[in-house]
Amino acid sequence: MSIAIESVSKQFGAFQALDNVNLDIASGELIALLGPSGCGKTTLLRIIAGLETPDSGRLAFHGEDTTDTPVRERQVGFVFQHYALFRHLTVFENVAFGLRVRPRKTRPSEAVIRAKVHELLQLVQLDWLADRYPSQLSGGQRQRIALARALAVEPRVLLLDEPFGALDAQVRKELRRWLRRLHDELHITSVFVTHDQEEALEVADRVVVLNRGRIEQVGAPAEVYHKPASPFVVEFLGQANKLPAHVCNGRADILGWQIAAPSVADGDGTAFVRPSDWWLSHHPGEGSLPVQLQDIRAVGPRWQVSVTHQGRPLEIELSTRDELGEADLQPGHWLHLQPRKAHVFATPAGR
Repeated sequence: MSIAIESVSKQFGAFQALDNVNLDIASGELIALLGPSGCGKTTLLRIIAGLETPDSGRLAFHGEDTTDTPVRERQVGFVFQHYALFRHLTVFENVAFGLRVRPRKTRPSEAVIRAKVHELLQLVQLDWLADRYPSQLSGGQRQRIALARALAVEPRVLLLDEPFGALDAQVRKELRRWLRRLHDELHITSVFVTHDQEEALEVADRVVVLNRGRIEQVGAPAEVYHKPASPFVVEFLGQANKLPAHVCNGRADILGWQIAAPSVADGDGTAFVRPSDWWLSHHPGEGSLPVQLQDIRAVGPRWQVSVTHQGRPLEIELSTRDELGEADLQPGHWLHLQPRKAHVFATPAGR
């Protein structure tokens, strides 16, 4: 089921939640709506679901205008962050709920309902919990039951609002990989909202980065990370060192370094260098700058290094301390620094 969102805008009082949003979602695609709180991602998800109506614009499912179609007729499955399971119903009855409340003419027989529910519980690997109640389940199990309940009505579109936001880090990692495998098996057009950059980049076919009600960039995870379209995308998709730059004839000067910037207009600009995109050494290289070590510490399998250049703090990330050799590194130690890669943007007119 393809989805076309055309020039959709939505305002709540003086707050512009969505501003002329255009987005095409292919049938069977898994899309992540990514952005900070208040960027419009949940509003867009609710408009797709039919829980909100746009002030202007159009929404189409598989070419059919569904802008004003009631929620019940959209055949959308919705998974909420906090599960929204019925506490007084067993796992089995929670999953069966959407089938039991159908109009009598379209309601399946009891035998079909039971078979369908057991099939879905096997799909989410929780058939053995059918007789338990939500309070007897872990957070990860409740989220999988919520997903099974959404799938029970055989939705054309599956929508997930911060589906793993209420879970601890390890469970979230396990569930998002499981969701990716499940999607590859079912191929239901799916849209999920998240503010977790790692989650979006790991799970989605494409990532939609939103900011202040507008789409900043749409692309495959590798594209939005390695080829960000704006300063906002660079900074939102991970920490970055922000440095002044001057561009002339397709070359950017960044603290004396010369880096190719063929698509950036001449003039003042800003360069962003991710902590992992530095070259750091005990020995000077061509064009390298002397920097003074402030701190070095292990964070899991990686090393975070803080240095300064002429009073300017810079953050560096190394995959291993071996990159700096066996020397005993202490604050005050002098090293040499160069960027391997930088993202350069022209300063907007009037700033």
